[in-house]
Amino acid sequence: MRLVRADTEIRRKLEVQGLSLNDLTVLQSLCSAPGRRLRRVELAESLGITPSGIARLVAPLEKLGYLSRDSDPHDARISLVCLTDVGAALYQDAVKVAEEKATTLLGDVFDSAEQEQLTEMLGRLAPSFARRPVLEAD
Repeated sequence: MRLVRADTEIRRKLEVQGLSLNDLTVLQSLCSAPGRRLRRVELAESLGITPSGIARLVAPLEKLGYLSRDSDPHDARISLVCLTDVGAALYQDAVKVAEEKATTLLGDVFDSAEQEQLTEMLGRLAPSFARRPVLEAD
């Protein structure tokens, strides 16, 4: 339960420019994707959530103009989620601010050796969750 409480508090404190950490993760996944676009299923898999969870995350970002939809050039039945230029610029600015906030937040609690240890432990933990069943987005 402490992990859940810490996650909730960190997520709240790292919100940037009206974007949640989930929003930033969506933008980051698309920023690093070829052509800044992914099939919805690929995006859901990369984030470890269900396709319906992706629909809930993507819809508000589309309305704000950060994402758009496109058809797959090889199969018009497949919908692609695309990062717009506005979304890419917002992500670049927001991620810098979020990283600064995270550094300050962690620096207030952990010394540099503890931060390195935490980073290493979380790096091991994340892949273990990738092997678990997919969960709904919050």
